[in-house]
Amino acid sequence: MGNKIDVLNHVKKDEREDVGENYTNLFVQNLPGDFSDAQLHDLFKQFGNIVSASVNLKKNGTGFVSYKDHEDAKKALETASMKLKVQEQTIIVSQHISRKESDLITKGNNPIVQNQKEAFKSNIFVRFIPKEVSEDELKEKFKEAGEILSVKLKEHVQKINGESFSNYNNGFVLYADVQSAQRCIKMFDASHCFGFSNKSLSVDFWQSKVDLKQQNEEKNAAGLK
Repeated sequence: MGNKIDVLNHVKKDEREDVGENYTNLFVQNLPGDFSDAQLHDLFKQFGNIVSASVNLKKNGTGFVSYKDHEDAKKALETASMKLKVQEQTIIVSQHISRKESDLITKGNNPIVQNQKEAFKSNIFVRFIPKEVSEDELKEKFKEAGEILSVKLKEHVQKINGESFSNYNNGFVLYADVQSAQRCIKMFDASHCFGFSNKSLSVDFWQSKVDLKQQNEEKNAAGLK
């Protein structure tokens, strides 16, 4: 009746902790925007027998690859993630866990969030980037801190009295290692590297929405703002 049905293997309660260790499904990010299912399949078939491969139509630049065997999926993840380039873009591969599977495994240690943290542990979030600065210019400046795997800009939109406006961009800079990310924060946080006429940059490690929500709840509980 128009609703999508999820069908999963039933796992006994005392066996659920091990579900995530025998994965066969992968989530791929940072693919070219025009990548096709066939291209995704061809890219990952070198690692083993693929059951299915499809780009994500809801979120551009991402896709899903399902292997027949866990060992092939593990090999693909370890070999390709943050190492394999497609059209000059370094792809990111992580274990794909549906929200239903996540609930089955554990409620106290969400594997979806853990996968995000692991995949983006060297990811930097930059605020107050001037609108005239391009992705190439951001990459050129920030590569002074180390090797960069990907750079993305996103317009920051605010709503005041029902009207939307934007006066700066936010950026995501993924480094090849955590040391470079740490160096980036030291070099560029509170800096005016794009001109003193602009607001100083705010540079810090990227955090998931779950982490940010938890931080806000802890601050509220402690009476902090």
